[in-house]
Amino acid sequence: MTLLLEKRQQQQDSFAVTAELIPPRDWNPRPLIEQALRYRGYVDAVDLSDNLLAIARLSPVVGAFFVRQVGMEPIVQINLRDRNRMGIQSDLMGLAAIGVKNITILGGYPAKVGTEPSAKEVYDLETMELVRYARKFADEGLLFDGTRMQEPPKFTIGTVENIAGKPIKELIDRLETKVDNGTDFVRTQLVFDMDLIGEWMEEARRRGLHERATIMASILPLRDADHVGTALKIPGIVIPDSFRGRLAASESKEEGLVIAAELIKQLRQIEGIKGIHIRPIGGAEDSVNKVVQYAGLLSSPKIPASA
Repeated sequence: MTLLLEKRQQQQDSFAVTAELIPPRDWNPRPLIEQALRYRGYVDAVDLSDNLLAIARLSPVVGAFFVRQVGMEPIVQINLRDRNRMGIQSDLMGLAAIGVKNITILGGYPAKVGTEPSAKEVYDLETMELVRYARKFADEGLLFDGTRMQEPPKFTIGTVENIAGKPIKELIDRLETKVDNGTDFVRTQLVFDMDLIGEWMEEARRRGLHERATIMASILPLRDADHVGTALKIPGIVIPDSFRGRLAASESKEEGLVIAAELIKQLRQIEGIKGIHIRPIGGAEDSVNKVVQYAGLLSSPKIPASA
């Protein structure tokens, strides 16, 4: 059984904490390993992003191998932008071979936002299709053409959901279809607006989706007022003007971390949210442990990174 579901099933009041781990733009995995070690004892698992923001980086499949070597639980992203169904199956088999049990399926940001704007986008499958294929791959050991492997690898499957941009009903319709097709856990897009996530969760609860999947809210620790502008370039992000004002007016370099901790504390009060996913986009990797501490998420003594 995999980490996220195990926590949820053993303790219904448990609260999972994960952090995004961004592979380097280099073949050398050392920075990835060192960051994983810093997170050890503060988060339950690390999510290895897949060419985040349409920028070519070290393969998350390779990164997951090294992360497991230092005792961290990896969740590996698989984006649909960069590979066809053959490449995806190769990655899934490779992940199973090295013992990875958690994957996140997502479309991927458009190529035009990254360093290779003329790159050809693949999108051979839609998210819903891959969820269905991955569910049969995980539970029945079936490749996408129906070929049966010796044994199923038993993956936990996650997806990423927008909470803005469309009527709430349409957004939850999409979530419900993903859960129907085999999604085990869900991360929202970055959350800054409590009213927005509150409405989204209200409809999710009305349909009982919080009982069928582990719903986690994503948080971005902001560095400063300029970081707000950078974050707003990410599709699907809504940030209240008040946060930019607080960051601009504060003399503290950790105001953004305080804001993140405040958001987490509010999110923990929303029925149905079972965890937090911290996304340190834009050079905020060193902020994750402090946010975990400030939000009061350390429930037991943690292992120092040097242990």
